[in-house]
Amino acid sequence: MAAPRATMKFWKPGTEAPGISEERELTSETTVSPIIFNPNTALSIEKQRQKLPVFKHRNNILYLVESHQTVIIVGETGCGKTTQIPQYLLEAGWATEGKVIGVTQPRRVAAISVANRVAEERGALLGHEVGYTIRFDDCSDPHATRVKFLTDGMLVREMMADPLLKKYSVLMLDEAHERTLYTDIAIGLLKKIQKKRRDLRVIVASATLDAKNFHEFFNLNDSGDPNKDTSAILTVEGRTFPVDVFYTVR
Repeated sequence: MAAPRATMKFWKPGTEAPGISEERELTSETTVSPIIFNPNTALSIEKQRQKLPVFKHRNNILYLVESHQTVIIVGETGCGKTTQIPQYLLEAGWATEGKVIGVTQPRRVAAISVANRVAEERGALLGHEVGYTIRFDDCSDPHATRVKFLTDGMLVREMMADPLLKKYSVLMLDEAHERTLYTDIAIGLLKKIQKKRRDLRVIVASATLDAKNFHEFFNLNDSGDPNKDTSAILTVEGRTFPVDVFYTVR
């Protein structure tokens, strides 16, 4: 008896497209908790921004970005670094003359949700002043977008088309501790780009990051004089919330 022949399966439009593991979304990427605790909901957007722990470090961040090529920011979860630092840079004039402030995220869902939040805080329509770019979805305007959120993979693709990333004035690598394949590639290439573009600023941000290693990696100072270091480290504290403890009756 002849063995049964295996039937060939073709991809049908409307179903999930095949792809390599690097491109497929993880289950965690598509799972977003609908419950977000915000004790300051009754306040205006501006008041909410001022209550974030990162707000009191605003001037320090802008000074370090102005005076160093690379700034490593270790900020605890909930301090506001992801949504506020790009806005501080925008307000300080880092996106003038057609320049763009880029912020990378390791996941597509994160890039979209953060872009939505920042656009809401700016009172802007998503896709104009604030936009995002992920695989198969470009919600940005090349002429109007000044703050763009994108995945690490999309940044690497942009490097292929523009090796010096000439349109960017600042690039912020958020959640750098996750160290995905594309994150490591982007980090290595950005160091090379900085040697050619002294005006390009890089911010490496994370809640749990080995800041010293990143500082040594990005530091282009060979003189041994710490005053000439091209990278700096800043730590931003988080915030705590009241916790009620309940005990069961025995």
